[in-house]
Amino acid sequence: MFVDVEKGTVSREAFTSDAVYRREIDRIFDRSWMFLGHDSEIPEPGDYVTRQLGSAPVIVIRMRDGGVRALLNSCRHRGVKLCRTDAGRAKNFICPYHGWSYEADGRLITTTFDQHFPDGTDFSQFDLVAAPKLEQKYGLIFGCWDPDVVSLDDYLGDFDWYLKAFFGRTPEGMEALGPPHRWRVAANWKIGALNFIGDSQHVVTTHAGPITLDNARSVDEGFTVSGQDSFQVVTDQGHGCILTYLAPGMPEENYETHNADLRDHYQRTMNADQIKLLHHLRVCVGNVFPNFSFIESQVIRGQKTLIIRLWQPTSGTEMEILSWVLAEKECSDAYKDNVLKNGFHNFGAAGVFEQDDLELWISATAASNNPIAARYPYNFHTAVPFIDSPVPDHEWPGRAYRPSNTEVSQFAFMRYWDRIMQSNEAPRDDR
Repeated sequence: MFVDVEKGTVSREAFTSDAVYRREIDRIFDRSWMFLGHDSEIPEPGDYVTRQLGSAPVIVIRMRDGGVRALLNSCRHRGVKLCRTDAGRAKNFICPYHGWSYEADGRLITTTFDQHFPDGTDFSQFDLVAAPKLEQKYGLIFGCWDPDVVSLDDYLGDFDWYLKAFFGRTPEGMEALGPPHRWRVAANWKIGALNFIGDSQHVVTTHAGPITLDNARSVDEGFTVSGQDSFQVVTDQGHGCILTYLAPGMPEENYETHNADLRDHYQRTMNADQIKLLHHLRVCVGNVFPNFSFIESQVIRGQKTLIIRLWQPTSGTEMEILSWVLAEKECSDAYKDNVLKNGFHNFGAAGVFEQDDLELWISATAASNNPIAARYPYNFHTAVPFIDSPVPDHEWPGRAYRPSNTEVSQFAFMRYWDRIMQSNEAPRDDR
């Protein structure tokens, strides 16, 4: 076991070992629903993006009928990667090695040397491999290599209610404001997931620089004090978030959007409780197990930035990060421009807050990756007194916990991760 539930500790090996990484790929990433991109990234037939689905590279492409497929980005002849660009539009794909060509939907067109194959060869057996499971929710595209995985609705479970409040709160939904930033970091992917599922304890110390440099605004707009209504929520499926509300006495305009039309859209699209969830919400950070994170934070008064973050593991001690900025499609162009600019200013590859986090994540991984440090597990002790005592009168889905600055959501994530890693459990459809 990597997690000691009673003591509130986690083995450092879980954050440094390549053997653990390989086990994660097999037991989690190739068997779970994985985020692939946003529907708005591929609006027209033939539009595609190249992404990673578990252990394998895929082409996520829009079909002529409006559907979406995820095709293994590997030629059926000698395995060469067919598509070398991050995004584009294609009528077909041609392998640069021996010229095998495929329709945009993955059907083989020709091997170039069809005449040399045995008589009666069924060339359809050489079509590109498609992910057996692909579903969308609120414009979010998820795929899975396991044909027996549970439905996406079942996989999201109670957390779907919260996702709707952020990604499906207007009739037209959200759109990605440009391609994602991508960068590599010498840190384990779970550090990012834990940070976003709810690490309230790091904010004042890790981000002391930005808060100090703009101290007047930080105090005036409530960045340094959480409201009493703030809480954490976790679900049985390993998902969770922290919702931090404005402290008492903060100006109403710190929440209310400048775009009055958006308020009308919210009223038409969400139920009363979801609207209540968003009211006076200063920031929400959350994570869909295993590695799909998001943050909605205040940019300037009345404007919110919604960011998707994907933590793609590449080894036990390294990951690739992808980061998108989103806004409601109904917003004005000026509003979207501000959201995009401020989103990447704070959380892009060179973002003000991002640099604070990354330096410490890299440091933690390097300092933990040795036999001496491995003797001493990571500490999640502040979760222990609270994790079995959720708020009894919580009205919304999931289990809620107060105060919001304990490690409950993080430790719940690690307990769920450990259960899958130890039991070979996977979310399967057994019906």
